[in-house]
Amino acid sequence: MSRVSGAVLGAAVCALVFVGHAEGAAFGEACREKPLQEKTPCYQSRLEEILKTQGTEQALTALEQLAAQDPDVLRDAHPYVHQLGKLSFSHYQDFSTAFSHCRDTFWSGCYHGVLEGYLSSLPQVELRAIATLCDKHIDARQSWFLKYQCVHGLGHGLTLYFQYDVLRALAFCGALPTDWDRESCYGGVFMENIVAFQKPHSGHHPGPTGFLNPQDPLYPCNALATKYQGACYLMQTSAILTFNGYDFAQAFRACDQVPREFSPTCYQSLGRDISGFTLRDAKRVIALCGLGSGDSIRHCLVGAVKDVILTHADPGRGVAFCRLLDGRYKKDCYASVGELLLSLYPDQERREQVCTGVEKGYIAVCKVSARS
Repeated sequence: MSRVSGAVLGAAVCALVFVGHAEGAAFGEACREKPLQEKTPCYQSRLEEILKTQGTEQALTALEQLAAQDPDVLRDAHPYVHQLGKLSFSHYQDFSTAFSHCRDTFWSGCYHGVLEGYLSSLPQVELRAIATLCDKHIDARQSWFLKYQCVHGLGHGLTLYFQYDVLRALAFCGALPTDWDRESCYGGVFMENIVAFQKPHSGHHPGPTGFLNPQDPLYPCNALATKYQGACYLMQTSAILTFNGYDFAQAFRACDQVPREFSPTCYQSLGRDISGFTLRDAKRVIALCGLGSGDSIRHCLVGAVKDVILTHADPGRGVAFCRLLDGRYKKDCYASVGELLLSLYPDQERREQVCTGVEKGYIAVCKVSARS
């Protein structure tokens, strides 16, 4: 099948067996009333105990329950699952085993954390080993989605390993065999760089200077070689919004200053961040994307629907989002659903089945985008 671009991407939920319903409420209550700085380590210590005693799957299920109860957990769910991925590698002490126990909960961060834990365990990271790591462990013919999680996670892990020396991490990503692999890895580098700046107390520890500049919100993208800029601008609005206090109208204006070839990418980045900020509240997403003008609104909504789908690897949520859009934006929205189906489902018949369930006037659009 054809590969969806690494710039595009970013299992069944196990039954909750670690505690009963009443005990589960108490499990969350013990941490929930604490101040935020104490709450996060409290939750993390309890999740770590579940992982050690019952496995990664049950820890992820526990996190899902906590996220349903506490908006602070839902908002920071991706850093939580990164941490569970690192703990998973420490627990199983084997890359393939730890990776296999993850699932796509909360943007698949568990997979990324496994890569972080694995690379951190190595006395030395060698280019030759990096170049073949994901191909050795993931059969991309079965799932481009899992292959992406591995290569993207590699970018996270390299950035951590090199103590946030972004340029060095990017250079190691450059050893990967294809443009798709490299682009996916670059995205992990830029994401880790920004998450570390945003969440310094969540297990991310950037270097003393960092690779961001509040006085120049488009840095480092505007200072890098062109080959890195697509992946960089696909993450950069997370930095822009952190600097400007989540002023979305101002973020649109910042994206307006991006070189024309990368401006759609910047607007999509903003759509992803709006989706996350609103906790995927479709009406609020549509309203905030509407702060843009012209094509920027369309690209923003595309970024948003991709985030809606990738949060739980569930295209049905994306279809529901597209149904709510004004007719001007439905075509691009359903095309984005089809595009992600290529990575989520290797089976053409399953992709066709999802597309058959969209609004009648857009079935063909979805199917064309979902064809290998």
